[in-house]
Amino acid sequence: MAFSLNKLKNILNSNKEAQLAGSGSLEPEIGFKLALHPITKNLYVTVIGARHLPSLFGLSRAHGYLVKVKVFPGESKYETTLQENSWPVWNEDFKFQLKQKEAKKSSDKIDLQNLVSGHFLSLTIYAILEPPKQEADKRKNSKTIDTKNAKVGDQEEPKAKTGFLEKTFSSFKATKAEAIAQKSILEKRRTVGAATWNFDSKLFQNDLKNGLIGTPDIWRPINAIASGITASEKRGENTKGQLEVTLLYTASEDGLNDVVQLTVNRLRCSVHTMQEHEKYKAPLYLKATILEANKAECFWKSDRFVPTISARWDPKSATVRLSVFKASLDQVSIYISLGCKTKMAKKEILGKATIHAQSAYSETWTQCLKEPGIPKTFWVQFQ
Repeated sequence: MAFSLNKLKNILNSNKEAQLAGSGSLEPEIGFKLALHPITKNLYVTVIGARHLPSLFGLSRAHGYLVKVKVFPGESKYETTLQENSWPVWNEDFKFQLKQKEAKKSSDKIDLQNLVSGHFLSLTIYAILEPPKQEADKRKNSKTIDTKNAKVGDQEEPKAKTGFLEKTFSSFKATKAEAIAQKSILEKRRTVGAATWNFDSKLFQNDLKNGLIGTPDIWRPINAIASGITASEKRGENTKGQLEVTLLYTASEDGLNDVVQLTVNRLRCSVHTMQEHEKYKAPLYLKATILEANKAECFWKSDRFVPTISARWDPKSATVRLSVFKASLDQVSIYISLGCKTKMAKKEILGKATIHAQSAYSETWTQCLKEPGIPKTFWVQFQ
């Protein structure tokens, strides 16, 4: 009877569906296995599959999933192909080179524990919200039209010599097009989560071909990736998200041309907050306004951007400044808002924050005024 059960177990293990059995948990999981050549230090990571992946992200539905594979320490990273179901099967192999370590002179025997210690595997899973085929078809159609137009143009007039400026401009256009394409790809991605595994030499117990030793199938839970906001007093996460800003006060000699300047650095919010923003089905924008006596004097407004857990702005452009009399500093305040404009042309304020002498950031404001020329960088929380 025991022999029959073992035989049945071996049959099931060779079955493709059995690879997705995992640990039996109903939570999202990912499966993988490793093969190592102790002499060459080549490591092969096989991404088996995943199970119970979420299919809805706000009001958007996942079209498919892929995995980014990376071994630390190391520079190499790879991505699997796109699989279009919530129980994807990849069975794809990726080769890494373990970092060399100094071998012990007293023994020629390979110390497996010393070889793998300090290494760990990271598997990050992404959901693609829109079929990439549509974009590919659009690009093909546009290329076909451009080619036809180019042929007609060639017949009408001879080609002009390409000078340095033309080459530079065409290179700039190509770089810009690549950046737009990359941004489009990132906008369609949503991070499902990640799984990590610290190398354990005891699990390399299977003798494989060509001097390789391998692990059995390993299944790890897929944990959500936080936005990077820690639950500290100065930088605690809330339901609206928060913004990192830099405040700078510059005093003039006569006190008639003092400058109050605010620079927007980056936005952070939780995955849940991002999903709430996605429900409006509209791009977001940030607006920072400096007021004097409750009257808006100047403002900075960002370009539209899609809902995200993290966004950055160039300090050179994301800055608003106001010249003011030193005697009027107590009437100056800063108002920051995160909003969107829906398809019905209705403005929605998704978060707002104020900075002045009586606000929650009065300590930073007062300190900044007392120390002219020294910028103060801090986080403001949207309410």
